[in-house]
Amino acid sequence: MRWLSWSSVVLDENDYLKAALHALRLAPKIAATDYGTARQRDLGQLWTDAIRGFLGEVAFVKWLHERFGVSAELDYRRGSLQEFLPSDVKKVNGRDPRLKISIKTTKLGGIWLDIPGAQIDHSDVFVLVRVGTTREHFVAFLKKISVIRDKLMKEAIGRGLLRDEELSEIWNAVPDFTSIPACIAGFFNKLEVAEKIESRLSIIEADAEVKKAVVNKYLGFWHPGRAEYEKAVREMLKSRGKSIKDNMKIEFEGIGDFTETLHFIASSGVLKKRKEDWEELIQKL
Repeated sequence: MRWLSWSSVVLDENDYLKAALHALRLAPKIAATDYGTARQRDLGQLWTDAIRGFLGEVAFVKWLHERFGVSAELDYRRGSLQEFLPSDVKKVNGRDPRLKISIKTTKLGGIWLDIPGAQIDHSDVFVLVRVGTTREHFVAFLKKISVIRDKLMKEAIGRGLLRDEELSEIWNAVPDFTSIPACIAGFFNKLEVAEKIESRLSIIEADAEVKKAVVNKYLGFWHPGRAEYEKAVREMLKSRGKSIKDNMKIEFEGIGDFTETLHFIASSGVLKKRKEDWEELIQKL
C-alpha cells in the first residue's frame, strides 16, 4: 500500500482541460479505423479516447514533478508518425532528454503495457499509467465548465425547446466532475534487453493460471494469429513446471481479442516501479 500511495497522483479540472484541448487538436487527424481492425469511431469518440491517453501523459509529468522535482514537457507538436512516435516527452528540465520515452495509458485496473506494431523499435523506455476515468468523465467535465447549463441549455431555452422543470431534471441527472486518480504503474526499459528485442519471437517471461491457460504475467512478443507464439508460450510454461495441455488456447487475463498485428506485451508485475529504479532512470534522462 505504501508503494501505491507513492506512485499515485490526482488530476484536477485544469489537468483535464489541458488534456481535452490537446486531444481536440489531435482527434481530427486520428484514423477513424482502429489499428488492426475494421471498427470505425466517430470524431466525438476519437476525442474522448484521445483525452484518456493525454490524461496519462499529464499524470506522468505531474507525478515526476511532485515526486522528484523534475520538470518535463510533453511533445504536442503535430507531424508524421515516424517523426513524433519515438517520444512523448520533449524536454526534461529544459533540455532534450537522452532517452526516448513513450507513455501508455490504461484503465485503473489494467495490468498490461501493450506496444503494438513496430512501436517497440522507436522508443527506449515505455511507461504505463493507470487513469481512473469513468464512463461519465467527459459529460461531467462539460457540466463543470458550464457548457451544459450556459451554452446547451441556454440555447435550448432561447429557442423554446426546453422548460425550466426539464432543465432541472437534465441538470441533476448529469454527474458532477470529481478529481481523477492516476497511478504510475512502472516502466519497461527496452535497452536492458535490446538483444532479445531483435528476435520477434522472443518471450522473456511468462506465467499463467494453468487450468484455463490464462496468462497473468508476461514480457515479450505476441501475435494472436500466429501459432508459433502460442507454442513458444506453452514451451516456456512447461519448462517452468506448469502442466499445460497442447490443446489449450492461450489467453491473457482481462483481454478479449488482440488486434491482428505483432504486439510487445509487458504485465505490470514485470515493470520497474521502485523509487530506486525511477531515480536511476531519471539520472539517465
